[in-house]
Amino acid sequence: MRTAGLSVAIGLLVVAAAAVAGQAPATAGQGKGRGDSGDAIKAVADAYVKATLAGDAKAIAALYTEDAIEMPPNAPMIKGRAAILQYYQQEFAGGTTMNSFTLVHLESHATGDRAYDVGTYQQSVTPKGATSAFTDSGKYAVILKRVGGDWQVAYAIYNSDQPPQPKR
Repeated sequence: MRTAGLSVAIGLLVVAAAAVAGQAPATAGQGKGRGDSGDAIKAVADAYVKATLAGDAKAIAALYTEDAIEMPPNAPMIKGRAAILQYYQQEFAGGTTMNSFTLVHLESHATGDRAYDVGTYQQSVTPKGATSAFTDSGKYAVILKRVGGDWQVAYAIYNSDQPPQPKR
């Protein structure tokens, strides 16, 4: 069963993946004499997880740059923080519950004011009205920018390993 809620669940994973890019070795997080950014990126991950579990679209959107681009599967690009906020508000209103998710980082690295994180995810999601959860796995690539000293998501793309379900 493919729902809009599944797209948001996958999207939520991607942002969390971007936020935890700082789990690479400490030297990977260094940039322009500012020291290790691993703790700062980890703080973004913690804020993202908290906002996701609370269904707080505003807090999630705040993690993106003003001109960020989200590239969800089977949908057009979402351009700009305001549009990303609206996207997550609509998705949270759909009633999907994310039960759990995990990330495997294949490569995470920060240089200067840019960082990237590439990896895989696994999640458990219960769509609105469903009696049981289903699991999904996929892959993602995220690019972050340092803005005013903070890491923010600039680009996020992700997709499931499962084929899309036919529309009803």
